[in-house]
Amino acid sequence: MEEILVGVDGSEPGNAALEWAAVQAGRRAARLRLLHVADPAAGRGMLEVAAARAYRAAEPADLVVEALPGHPGQVLLERVSGAGLVVLGTHGHGAVASLVAGSVALAVAGCCPVPVVLVKTDASSLHDAPVVVGVSTEPSGAVLEAGYREARLRGTAPRLVHAWFQPPVEGFGAPAWIPPLDTAPLLQGVREQLARELEPWLARWPGTAPVVVQGFARDVLLEASAEAGLLVLGRHERPGWKLRALGATTRDLIRDARCPVMVVGEPAPA
Repeated sequence: MEEILVGVDGSEPGNAALEWAAVQAGRRAARLRLLHVADPAAGRGMLEVAAARAYRAAEPADLVVEALPGHPGQVLLERVSGAGLVVLGTHGHGAVASLVAGSVALAVAGCCPVPVVLVKTDASSLHDAPVVVGVSTEPSGAVLEAGYREARLRGTAPRLVHAWFQPPVEGFGAPAWIPPLDTAPLLQGVREQLARELEPWLARWPGTAPVVVQGFARDVLLEASAEAGLLVLGRHERPGWKLRALGATTRDLIRDARCPVMVVGEPAPA
């Protein structure tokens, strides 16, 4: 049976993550494991409340509760074996010293071997909204696989979004932006290139096509998140720097996106 592991700490973002995870566990017929890390004695009462909240949100096929001492991020990563998904609440910043603190959530998302979903606020109205997948010019199979699976669960076609912007050129001894010009042919070329790269994935959902939007990735994907139920992003592995593997754009989107964000690990470029 698939397992979803969710961190519990009783905070508002933590409760939002718990409810989101409970609905997804019911949808997947997956086991829902509620994990509280800090004081096991105090955690038992918190877990009882969390379990009741999970059953109100949905009816997980199987529910397990667990309270352990230690550092939240470290313990959670040690318990991830057997889970197919980790769900955490996050403020997106790091000012709160708990499981939902931005620093802990970002650290886990930066090195967890399975996809991590970060939830900031109540997302109960977003479970059936479209899945947006951020794709690069060298799309990641792991990211696409995760995005397509989430879309299938919702019965909607995934929206594959690529941000493109004109690179700077050297001018008068310093970088200068190219003056405005007709970018339509360039954008069409990017669409065609992406369609070739994504052909095996597009065949899974006939009628889908990559959406290419001119602009910076953060701005393009932030706008796309406004109508999404989940934003799926990739993560490059960096040996020796795993806790810092999230790029600035991904961190910004975790903080500012208007829907839950899924971070999926992918191999570093050769």
